[in-house]
Amino acid sequence: MKPNLSVSFFAPKANAALTAVRNKTIAGLQAQGFQVLRCTDVLALHQYILTSASTHAPPVAILSGTLTENCAAATYLRTLHAGAGIVAIVDPAPETDAILSLQSGVDNCFARNASPALLGAILFRLMARAGAVPDADASAAPASGGIWSLEEQSWVLVSPDGVRIALTTGERAFLTALLNAPDLRATHRQLIDAVNAGYALSEAPTHQGRLGVMVSRMRRKFTAHGLTMPLKSVHNWGYMFTGPT
Repeated sequence: MKPNLSVSFFAPKANAALTAVRNKTIAGLQAQGFQVLRCTDVLALHQYILTSASTHAPPVAILSGTLTENCAAATYLRTLHAGAGIVAIVDPAPETDAILSLQSGVDNCFARNASPALLGAILFRLMARAGAVPDADASAAPASGGIWSLEEQSWVLVSPDGVRIALTTGERAFLTALLNAPDLRATHRQLIDAVNAGYALSEAPTHQGRLGVMVSRMRRKFTAHGLTMPLKSVHNWGYMFTGPT
């Protein structure tokens, strides 16, 4: 079956110069076989994600607004659609734009002058994680054998029943640290450091409150897959993974 390569392109009203850059990016994507659906507001993005569920299209969105618009859209999408793939166009300098975008729930970022080949590679990776395009390792991947396991270089968590859950960068870092910890338990500080390292941050903008928000999003993602997340909060200390591994 031919994979569905439809993506949503968030493009709020902009000046002529930014519109020209957007059109060039869209043309480059179309040349690679992507079908690009323009959305001018977050409600249209939400509707796209809802429609994708019924048409088997990958829930992937590209955000090309200002930093404020992109962060607001990413937070909105991640709250309502925890499993969506989100890519943001950012200015290469300063790096804080990329950091803020990632902390808002974006999976990956690229500069406005990035090549279509780079953006295409990012999109194909997100789609493969969502199961929308064939993955080279998918056919050879063994069953989880009644345990929880991280696969595809820890970008996918597989339940004991074989349900595959795509992870964001922060979720991947969090679960990798937790599953590798003694007794599957880690402190808030250890998990915060792991998430910051996952985003390649030398400082520590992630704090306990943001960690709690990320865990809440993960729980909603598990619920959307018909699962209960096997995670226990240890009061005033950290978290413990309670599923079989």
